[in-house]
Amino acid sequence: MREKKLGYSSQMALVVSLIAGSVGTGNIWRFPRVVAMNGGGAFILAWLVMLFLVCVPIMIGEHVIGRAARHGTPGAFRDFIGKRYTWLGTVVAVTMAGVAAYYSSVIAWVFYYLGLSLTKGYYGVDKLSLFHSVSNGNIVTVILFVIVLLISAWIAYKGVSGIEKANKLFIPVLFGCLVASAIHSAFLPGAVKGMNYLFSFEAQELLNYKIWLEALTQAVWSAGPGWGLCITLAVFSKANSDVALTSTIQGLGDASASVIAGLAVIPAVFALSPSTTEALKICGAGNNGLTFISMTSLFEQMPGGYIVSILFFISLLFAALSSNVCHFMIVSLPFVDSGISKKRAVTLLFFILLILGLPSAWNSNFLTNQDWVYGQMMLIGALFSCFALAKFGVRKIRTLFLNTSYTGMHVSIIWELSVKFIAPLIVLIMFSWWSIQSIGWVKDWWNPLAVDSLGTFIAQGFCILIVCKLLNNKVADSVKEKYFNGETFPEIPDNEFSA
Repeated sequence: MREKKLGYSSQMALVVSLIAGSVGTGNIWRFPRVVAMNGGGAFILAWLVMLFLVCVPIMIGEHVIGRAARHGTPGAFRDFIGKRYTWLGTVVAVTMAGVAAYYSSVIAWVFYYLGLSLTKGYYGVDKLSLFHSVSNGNIVTVILFVIVLLISAWIAYKGVSGIEKANKLFIPVLFGCLVASAIHSAFLPGAVKGMNYLFSFEAQELLNYKIWLEALTQAVWSAGPGWGLCITLAVFSKANSDVALTSTIQGLGDASASVIAGLAVIPAVFALSPSTTEALKICGAGNNGLTFISMTSLFEQMPGGYIVSILFFISLLFAALSSNVCHFMIVSLPFVDSGISKKRAVTLLFFILLILGLPSAWNSNFLTNQDWVYGQMMLIGALFSCFALAKFGVRKIRTLFLNTSYTGMHVSIIWELSVKFIAPLIVLIMFSWWSIQSIGWVKDWWNPLAVDSLGTFIAQGFCILIVCKLLNNKVADSVKEKYFNGETFPEIPDNEFSA
């Protein structure tokens, strides 16, 4: 009998899956908008610094946690730093359940607009009214939301092999569509204005603290620290593959997708706008405004816009779907760790996300609320990871698990300093900055029922933290196995997802 192969078939397959999990809508609709609104080249430089100073070091550490514990996030925190800290991993899993619920609604919008692109359904109509009709009280959007959940659940149910096969389609199509769109944008008359804006900057712009905070925000919310992504996928990685190199390539892959998306969007916006001021006004319309209102208007008037529109929404769809499959894996693996069968776990999660996500699929204000709350909760997840790494001992991690005889990328003491001091401090500053910013968004910032107030984040976030803390022992005891001995990476367990 042939021995069952567990985990990813190769390190490359793992890297591709990590990139697929990282790259999402934030790379394609948020990055171009934010880079345009924050100085172009100055933002890109600040963003790259933040990516490799903060995000990649945390992701390297999370990869160690997942490979060492060989469990989903609750079990991973339990076995890595002790039973009393299981609730930290539970918070991460609950956060990603919330993300998957509303994110599936966003994917439904993208699905809808891909159909409109194919049929020219947005041509000659009021783009703002159309978007409101798609994102609020639209039964077709709800049906597409259910379909997205089914697709994500099915691929996640197929386990590592299913994700590998899906990514063989998702990633080439995603990058192919982005590159094709970028090439088309580059040849539009006047596109050079956008190119210049995208990559040029004045040195004094780097003294603007807001650019650095926005750069950090983009890096953290795009690359994946604090999500449980690296912890979960590392469960299925070979015990002797290079952790640091894998995470660094993941960061580079995520960054590449963002830059290509910027090249696809920014030159086109500048080429088809009468002035730089007008171009920046379009980019400042918010994620939804840029993608579903401004970009569709540009596609309608752009030479070859019909094809570019299709390519753009296909790339957005595949980026979002690949991330959502990982969301499903992150949340369903803890159920399997507790002894529930994979089939039952994925089915249960499907119905949980159906209930949680239906309000977002029906009402865009509810989705905005969930995006705000869980976006902030992901920052807390990143802080939890830094705490776990520091508690275990960053020096021990670096010498025992990172700089080994089988790894080719040396990790210096800078990694220790980043994970223990620099990264948590910067993430905490970012968390505080966004919280303070939110006070100015609405008059009744304290109101827990407001769409994106500080009050609603505190109310919902506090409930998540308290419930997870109260359930700490119950969740910890539910995890059936312990693989980690504190000194070596265990082999990949046969937990139904691993084949």
